[in-house]
Amino acid sequence: MKLASRFWLISLLTYLLTSCAETKSFQCQKIYQIANEVTKETQSLTKSGQEVDKKTWLLAADKIEQAADEMKNLKINDNDLKNYKTLFAQVYLDYATATREIIKVWETKDRQAAKSAQEKVRKAGQLEREVGEKINTYCGDR
Repeated sequence: MKLASRFWLISLLTYLLTSCAETKSFQCQKIYQIANEVTKETQSLTKSGQEVDKKTWLLAADKIEQAADEMKNLKINDNDLKNYKTLFAQVYLDYATATREIIKVWETKDRQAAKSAQEKVRKAGQLEREVGEKINTYCGDR
């Protein structure tokens, strides 16, 4: 009887531990939530058609950087999703860095720095699209 009750207890604990683990879908949603929030916030800060001042751009860079930190700190178990969240965090850091460089270019009128910042934005955008497509495909596979 003692052995049977231990087996039952181990089985119960194993079931509880595995049923409490986050699903792939839930982990995907956590990543999507941060990505959607950063898009929404930066769009609201930099409303189309309105002139945006340097202070607003700095605030947008700060928000993007915060999103990078949130993304990095997400608790994700799935190895593929860990990679995607790391890549998204890098994209956000690259956007924040490029935004701050663009602000400096406005002040200094340095053409070389402008080209460099523009290239960083282009590369970050390309990586964001690639990672977005990959995670959408991966998370769509259920």
